[in-house]
Amino acid sequence: MLKRLFRKIAPAPRLVHIPVGCPPLQHYPGYLPEDAGLVSRYAKAKASISDDYYMDGFGVKTEFACVPFCDPLNLCAERLQFPLPDDGFHAEGIEYAALLDAFDNRKVKGRFTAVEVGSGWGPWIAMAGVLARQHDVNRLCLIGAEASAERYSLMCRHLETNALVVGDGVNISTFQGAVWTHDGEVAFPESDVGDMGSAATASNSSKDYRGFSVNLGSVPCRTLSTLCEGVGEIDFLHMDVQGAEYELVAGELPWLNRHVRSLMVATHSRIIEGAIMRILTDAGWRLRREKPCRFRFEGETADWVGRTEADGSQHWEKLL
Repeated sequence: MLKRLFRKIAPAPRLVHIPVGCPPLQHYPGYLPEDAGLVSRYAKAKASISDDYYMDGFGVKTEFACVPFCDPLNLCAERLQFPLPDDGFHAEGIEYAALLDAFDNRKVKGRFTAVEVGSGWGPWIAMAGVLARQHDVNRLCLIGAEASAERYSLMCRHLETNALVVGDGVNISTFQGAVWTHDGEVAFPESDVGDMGSAATASNSSKDYRGFSVNLGSVPCRTLSTLCEGVGEIDFLHMDVQGAEYELVAGELPWLNRHVRSLMVATHSRIIEGAIMRILTDAGWRLRREKPCRFRFEGETADWVGRTEADGSQHWEKLL
């Protein structure tokens, strides 16, 4: 997600993927040329912007109360309709393409399971649920985990806003806590609800990975395998855990190999990106789409994660 750098982005022509005058080798979109067709096949709703919510091209309704960092005046209906190269305020096209690809290639057409950890207001499980409703999925399972109590409440509200509730073949499980390397508790900072960069930590430092002063408390934590116990095969797993992604992937690799078909990882340093590439490739995964993170060369912290300005993205598929 574009969680570290929020700025007004001018609308782009709908099907132009390379800026005018920009040589292809200087432009790194992250998504594939054929993703334009993939997005077009699913973006059948009419995007609109109202006083207290917006509707995107996939039919997902998002109340502005659920995205407190968003300035409604900066939204562009055209970008919300067709989010390539991005939706203009929170996510890049690669993330949309990854979820749509997983949905398009679901093994059982009547079943879909999506998991989102570090979920914020739950945009990806909500989109998965809305897609499932539109395409005759009669067995839907959605799992979301968020450590911030305020953002957890927003996730529950966002799901309810989109009529995603338990019943009639729909199973929804939410966890107010962090996904971590063990079950129990982990430190988590007190933070503003709009701070999408706050992270669980094993450190007791008064400074977080960005160099910000923090007051740490504790929150419950679960491993991925505990969070998803009994679910079976997972069609799409979205992970955005602010620098802990390698530890979670490495610690749960055998479980990932058995249970997950498609994995979308938000990355927070080039070091993490390379480490995940090595471990997943060696385990028989295929990197389908990727875009490196963007970082500052200089900063108040020596931590590469803390220097990240815009998250990277890696979309992986488990080879059968």
